[in-house]
Amino acid sequence: MIKITMSHRLRWATSALAVAAVLGVPAGVKATHAAQPAAPVQITYWYPWGGDSKTYEENRAKTFNATHSDIHATGLFVPPDSGVTNGKLLSAIASSNPPDLVVVNNEYAGAVIGYQGGLTDLTPYLKTVGWKPSQMLPAILQLMQYGSKIWTLPETCNLSFFYYNKTLFKQAGISSPPTTLTQVQADAAKLTKPNGKGGYKTYGFIPWLWEGGVADPFQLPDMFGAKWTKTVNGKVKLTLTDPAIIKALNYMASYGKQYGVSNLETSLSGFGAAFSPNDPFIDGQVAMIIGGNYHTEAIRTYNPKLNYGVTLLPTAAGGPKNTTDFSCNIYMVPAGSKHPLEAVKFAMWAGNGSAVIGNENIWRTFAGYKQAANGPKNVWQQHDDPAYKVSTTLQSSPAAENPPLLPISSQLANELITAEQEVYYGKQSAMKAMTDLQNRLQPILDKDLHQ
Repeated sequence: MIKITMSHRLRWATSALAVAAVLGVPAGVKATHAAQPAAPVQITYWYPWGGDSKTYEENRAKTFNATHSDIHATGLFVPPDSGVTNGKLLSAIASSNPPDLVVVNNEYAGAVIGYQGGLTDLTPYLKTVGWKPSQMLPAILQLMQYGSKIWTLPETCNLSFFYYNKTLFKQAGISSPPTTLTQVQADAAKLTKPNGKGGYKTYGFIPWLWEGGVADPFQLPDMFGAKWTKTVNGKVKLTLTDPAIIKALNYMASYGKQYGVSNLETSLSGFGAAFSPNDPFIDGQVAMIIGGNYHTEAIRTYNPKLNYGVTLLPTAAGGPKNTTDFSCNIYMVPAGSKHPLEAVKFAMWAGNGSAVIGNENIWRTFAGYKQAANGPKNVWQQHDDPAYKVSTTLQSSPAAENPPLLPISSQLANELITAEQEVYYGKQSAMKAMTDLQNRLQPILDKDLHQ
């Protein structure tokens, strides 16, 4: 863990005599010039996006500056991840020269940097601008609040839902998408077709593709009702052997047993990335998949003729209905920010309403703030898009989840992916994999939380 110490910054008080000397006006003589409007407060923020997204960010700042006379925002492209993952942001904070604001494409960053003392508590500044918790979607409050402190604000958010290939469903005689994981297994058996060489030319479902595991190792366990931590005597304890987590990993492993680990490993090695023409769902090799709202843009780009549908995630036995995992870009005000109030004002504007419509129009993202009925509408809302209707239902669902937000969240996610692979490829039991992971990470969490 990097310990960050802040040096005090001096504030200079200016007397009337000093002002007179600087302006060349004798003391006691009143200047007769007309009062000038106050200059806008200059804030600098870091963002992580290049390419077209960089242009989008630049245009957003221009729009803000043209409509706000009291604040002028200047964005700076800082790869990777706004300086979070390479230590540049922590170095800037430690040297008392941070940007006023940072937006990062990783919701874990608030916990990772906040617990190291690197973030400003936004509570007093939100109070100044009249913010209320009721303005936010319920799951977003979980993302913002860390004990009694608020460390983050949402920029734009994504979530997971269920994709299915309508053409393959029709060919298999399946009339509607599954609503439970039990139905998924039954449909998958009908949709999985052998290739005559001991393998398969199409798979009905592979649980860990896309947001089912490789991109989000928390999603499938959350569908079973996973509890990742608990507090015991004021200390945060990992609960990676929670029965729901074990059930989820055993569910994954059942596909490895049914279709053959070697077949699955061979198939997966030949699949393309989620954003490529060889993606297994986009090119019709997999009939059902757990994906994010933004995958609709990949389909539009690489196979616009694909006849597909989206629906709510199927319910697991004993699991919650209408569950989904959020993933959000977040705003953070580094400790030592010179203009935290103005940074908060910009962040609230930039993550809400018309400022995010352009992003929503491409990626079907959504704001973390509740939107007024008469507010601006994105193109999907205007055309009653079925995918966005599913997204709208899930945004406000009581079962919407964030991943565990801990100082070790990034490490937990990476190691959980590896542990899940060990289980669904039959190399370890779910209980052993999770027990080993918990025993390895709990001491690190204890150290980072000073507990």
